[in-house]
Amino acid sequence: MELLLGYEILDSYQRLPYKIWYALAEFIDNSIQSYRNHPELKDILKGEGIGLFVNISYQNKTATNPGFISIVDNAWGMDEQQLQNALILGKKPEVKDGLSKYGLGLKTAAFWFGRAWTIETTEYGSAKKLIVEVDLNKILKEEEAFYEKQRLENPNVEALIQFKPNLEIKKVDCDVSSHGTRIHITDLYRKFIATTVSTCREYLSSIYRKDLESKSVEINFQGEALRWSMEEILSRLALDDSRARLHRSFSFVINGKNVYGWAGVLQNGGRKYAGFSLLQANRVIQGFPMAYKPRSIFGEDGGRNDLINQRLVGELHVDGFEVSHTKDQILFDEEEEVALEENLIREIGDFKKLASKLRVKEIESRPTINFELATSHVLKNLKTKDFQYTLFQKDVLPEEVIESSNDEAVRRVSRVEHKSLIAKIGQLEILVLMSDESSVFDPYLIVQARSDRDKLTIVINKNHSYWSELDESSAFNFLLNCIYDGIAEWKAFFIVESIDPSTIKLIKDHFLRLRLDILD
Repeated sequence: MELLLGYEILDSYQRLPYKIWYALAEFIDNSIQSYRNHPELKDILKGEGIGLFVNISYQNKTATNPGFISIVDNAWGMDEQQLQNALILGKKPEVKDGLSKYGLGLKTAAFWFGRAWTIETTEYGSAKKLIVEVDLNKILKEEEAFYEKQRLENPNVEALIQFKPNLEIKKVDCDVSSHGTRIHITDLYRKFIATTVSTCREYLSSIYRKDLESKSVEINFQGEALRWSMEEILSRLALDDSRARLHRSFSFVINGKNVYGWAGVLQNGGRKYAGFSLLQANRVIQGFPMAYKPRSIFGEDGGRNDLINQRLVGELHVDGFEVSHTKDQILFDEEEEVALEENLIREIGDFKKLASKLRVKEIESRPTINFELATSHVLKNLKTKDFQYTLFQKDVLPEEVIESSNDEAVRRVSRVEHKSLIAKIGQLEILVLMSDESSVFDPYLIVQARSDRDKLTIVINKNHSYWSELDESSAFNFLLNCIYDGIAEWKAFFIVESIDPSTIKLIKDHFLRLRLDILD
């Protein structure tokens, strides 16, 4: 009796417990690991005037279009043997402590996304591009015919010969200076919706924070470069009595495995920011915005809704521990997790107490800013490459897509308890939501002013990068302008019946001229 593997198992990969961002991360892992395996590539790319990039693009499946997902890099590329190894299920990589773990990721992720995919790869220095096509429908059809033929030809033989798909590797001429890999997935199971796209950017930025921060790779998702700023996070940490940041590095050993990282206490936190990000090989396994929260520090079931769960934050490098095959969870055994929590309590127990007691102090008054100097500073920033790209090249989604995305964002944040304020002015109810659960990629302001004459909804995103730059005074003016923007749009639509930008600005001008008499 033999144990045979049927290729129908590949069809079951679509039911693996992936999230889209973790499935995409399988391909990015391979690209970055290829770069790490060949240190000389850094100088090669420098000579080419570019850095390592990974570009991800997609088109959703429709009735007339099978859709696609494309992942393209300019890493080292593969030779024929490496390509063959990449197609073997469970063939573990030669580098044991890298980003690739079990020899499964490319295959499981590709079949999770769709039923057909193609790999095109060129190894650095080669004049040949290697192409292999994998079509699950074709494989299953050939497998069925193969076993049926065996049964007809040898009806009395119980032991069957294992079917193996014959995947042809095509070789085509290419420019010897080209290198890298392209994976193209079609016949998709998955669809990208507006909220998924925003969440993908958020998670992938977090997962590859170290590479993005060091600028060792540029990751572009649907034409938009991912960003991560550790400096911004550190700037949000609270100060102790000596005006030093509440930040501490530490290290310890668990069962011979080195664990190191840092912890801090946020001045203004939120549940999605708190917790520890767990990293292996400088890649986040579990982290923001769904960080690891050990029970002895944060409480049961993901943590209590208290200040500790809003302000205690950090990173833990846990190389050497087992990781799930979808690379989204560290598989601590019970002894390891107990030891981890005990060490954390010893190292940062005082931070836990500080986080539970810390109250936001009043911000010291700031000197008046010279108008001319401030304007000059703004104008200088308009000349930066980032601003010019945003102004002239960055795509703007169609109006109907923006509205649909905003509507979905409002529904999403409305399902969670937020700090909200309601004002009733005549028949008009104004609801202002201060959202801690919005994505960092959601707009700074969403206004729903045109669907109901008697209701105006204003959602302000506290997780937007701009919010972290505000002090108490500037936050008040920012909120004032956001609320006035919403009310001006409502009046323009329902009372003036014109949404011309000049009309909205004039209405807002009327509001700005009013004296704010009630400030307590």
